[in-house]
Amino acid sequence: MSEDRIAVDALRLHNLLFSLCRLKSVQIELSDDCLVQVASHYQKDLSKLEYHQGNEISVNKRIAGLAFWVRRLKPIRFAAKVNSDAEICDINEQVSVWLMTDLLLRYADHPNTTAIMKRANVQPRRPDLQDYLAKYWQTCDWFNYTSLIYNLRFRNISPHHMALLLDSITTGFIIKHS
Repeated sequence: MSEDRIAVDALRLHNLLFSLCRLKSVQIELSDDCLVQVASHYQKDLSKLEYHQGNEISVNKRIAGLAFWVRRLKPIRFAAKVNSDAEICDINEQVSVWLMTDLLLRYADHPNTTAIMKRANVQPRRPDLQDYLAKYWQTCDWFNYTSLIYNLRFRNISPHHMALLLDSITTGFIIKHS
């Protein structure tokens, strides 16, 4: 694994995190060193998975792995709503959920999406998946979202747990649309 690849991945992650937070009207300060660590650990995990699974690593496992390392290593040092000084203490956990949601939506219509996702009887899948996720998360004080944020912050959640969560969300979407 090359240092150049890790640097490029860290820069992409930097841009993605700023973009996600901008959409939520949140201003952030990032640790560049921590972003490099996130990219490095994520690439190591993918290498291990590729050794055992080849090119058959599911999209959900890839997404969960990246979200896990963002949550675990906490690259966001400070966050607050725009025009506010009140710190958002659980921002890394929230961003990991925003990241999973964003990447699920990006891959909904991608040719390399999961085989099960291709079973949905809607085309394009992204708008319907976006509606489904909005109802699932209900990001304004709804149990699923706040409970997940709490558990990501205070419980031992592995990338495997996060992949299972994404698999169950994907499966629920497919059942609804098949």
